[in-house]
Amino acid sequence: MRRIAPIIIVVAIAAGFLYWWFSPVQIIKRQTENFLEIITLQASASPARRQLGGYSLNAILGEQVILENSTIPEANGTFDRAELESAYAWLCQQARHTRFDLTRFRSVAVEAKQATVSFTLSALVELPTYRPADGTYEVVFDWQKADDGWRLTAARWK
Repeated sequence: MRRIAPIIIVVAIAAGFLYWWFSPVQIIKRQTENFLEIITLQASASPARRQLGGYSLNAILGEQVILENSTIPEANGTFDRAELESAYAWLCQQARHTRFDLTRFRSVAVEAKQATVSFTLSALVELPTYRPADGTYEVVFDWQKADDGWRLTAARWK
């Protein structure tokens, strides 16, 4: 019995970790963090290296994404995935650098095939002539579960 007890404890801990790791809330948190990593562009990265993020972006965006923000009026509306991929490609060429740091999650709600994530974000987008985003923002992402995983369907920040 003494030999089996440590094995049972290790298996129970591993099972608990796996249950937590693959829970919908944790998957949505990781998906949100992954998206922010993709749109963060290092100043030292070449344009070609930056463009590689476009492949990952395609797997995250929904067919249409609603954008609402208070800093860039032209970026408000409903956009097709292809339009957002084109905007990302433009950003890769134009931005000196971008930084999107998730400060803290405020809430994560998952219901069947819908999820809403509310978080605080520190963002900086530096273009050659101005900074359309520079500061702390309150952000809400809406996610929709598709056959191939969770897809971003709306992003709102103020």
